[in-house]
Amino acid sequence: MTILNIFYWMLIFPLLYILTVVDLESIHQFNFSDIYTSIYFVYLFIWSIWLILLKFIKINNNIFREETLYTIKSIFYLSLLVVPTFFLNNNFLIENAWEANLELRIYWKLAFLYLSFALIVSPLLRFIKNSSIRENFILSRKIFWIISFIFFFRHWLEYFTIEYTFQTKYHSDVSYLKYVYDNLLLRFDALSWVVAWFLMLILWITSNKVSIKLLSWKWWKILQSLVYPTYLLSIIHVAFASRFDNFYIFLLALVVILRATSYLSNKTEKNSWETTKYLCIPCWYIYDESVWDPDSWIEPGTKFEDIPDDWRCPVCGVTKSDFEPYYWETNTVFWWYLWEVVSHEMLTDDVLEINLKINSDIDVIRWQYAILLLNDFDWEFSRAYSIVSFKHHTLTFWIKLKETWRAGRFLKTVEVWDTIKIKWIYWDFILKDTDNPKVFIATGTWLSPIMNMISWDMKSKDNQLFFWAQAKKDLFYLDEINEIQNLKTHIYLSREETEEYNYWRIDLTKFKFDKNTEFYICWNPWVVAWSMEYLKKAWYENVFSEKFN
Repeated sequence: MTILNIFYWMLIFPLLYILTVVDLESIHQFNFSDIYTSIYFVYLFIWSIWLILLKFIKINNNIFREETLYTIKSIFYLSLLVVPTFFLNNNFLIENAWEANLELRIYWKLAFLYLSFALIVSPLLRFIKNSSIRENFILSRKIFWIISFIFFFRHWLEYFTIEYTFQTKYHSDVSYLKYVYDNLLLRFDALSWVVAWFLMLILWITSNKVSIKLLSWKWWKILQSLVYPTYLLSIIHVAFASRFDNFYIFLLALVVILRATSYLSNKTEKNSWETTKYLCIPCWYIYDESVWDPDSWIEPGTKFEDIPDDWRCPVCGVTKSDFEPYYWETNTVFWWYLWEVVSHEMLTDDVLEINLKINSDIDVIRWQYAILLLNDFDWEFSRAYSIVSFKHHTLTFWIKLKETWRAGRFLKTVEVWDTIKIKWIYWDFILKDTDNPKVFIATGTWLSPIMNMISWDMKSKDNQLFFWAQAKKDLFYLDEINEIQNLKTHIYLSREETEEYNYWRIDLTKFKFDKNTEFYICWNPWVVAWSMEYLKKAWYENVFSEKFN
């Protein structure tokens, strides 16, 4: 949504300008005679109304709606979160009213405060499980960073304004530039601040998607780690300026403690390799070496790797390949392989085909799905995707990307030769090896497991594929599908009328199928529920659905 990103910055620039030039005390005192104060409150009111209206405005395009909501929330949060800044500014004034260069120090305190807030969001995310709360925290971190930069900038403006006034009034015999140059070299407080400012400027300039594309995700992340020396130099600047009071001690301690706790917690989980328990993913049965499995003649103390390969889960019957190490200490499972990205191509505007290769031997059968462990600046997270194919040690996935989805934002930045962790590969959605007629129903990337099935040598000769998309531009892999033997294809477009494809959505009521037909449905949950309900009422017994999308 490039247009919305441009829209966002066009609307945020007036606010950034107001916050850079306005007298914060005027806003704190609600002095509406000040033009910038009035503009600010009008700005806040307008975006508050828009945020409320968007809850009731019906937008058919969900992607557009989510992006618009995110844009308006960003502007509203930035406007709103500045309000406490006015009161903090006032409190700092009262606390230090007797000191010289007061505003200069206040702006630095505010900048340091919000930079500290931005740095503690990531470790806090590790302990927050609710996805909506996490999304708001992530958005807040972005806002904290913007506010911090604004007051770093104001500190810079005030400093050079004061220096210029002092120089022109009392040292007119020496050029202003030479005066500033000499002071920066001789005073470590000024030198440390200037270096911190330039690092902050680099971080600000590169905090966008264009920079991620130009630098690649790997180098962009390395560049963004400059925030840590920036923070350290900020502390050094305050120390050399002899302003290091309890305020800075508290914030520094808070950042260090939270980030250290998060790091140690993460390290403890990842190093918990010793275990005697293994979890069955489909049914959650736990094999414990101390409990064993007497029904299968497994003796006490038998290690999981020593169990015969033909052993099956006593509950659901899957093989050893569907078990993972289970760590009692953290109640988590952790096991992964490292895969290399060998190709990365957009099939449509929002469907990515990604191929991952591994050099180790691993068994992957048709109809399985994999859990990818992705990693961005908010720690590691997992997503499940059905496998399209597995050939020559290479897995193929079709993945729908959205800017508002965390996985989508990450996968858009992935490049060839990057590595991605895959957390084991599971069985779930299996094609029955029968000669019954088969009907496959799918849309979008839900076609992935279906494609894996129909590309196999099926015994049945009378097979049909029903595939739905919004428009012709959303179709992909049709040539390959049309080459599959014994498969009749029905393509539906719901938002575009063409001569070659059916119009509107799939309607199974218009078709008659043999009673022994097997139905394989992979769609969004409500369509799956509707289709299964209709087919069961029509007395079709062989109806199967994929629950992982």
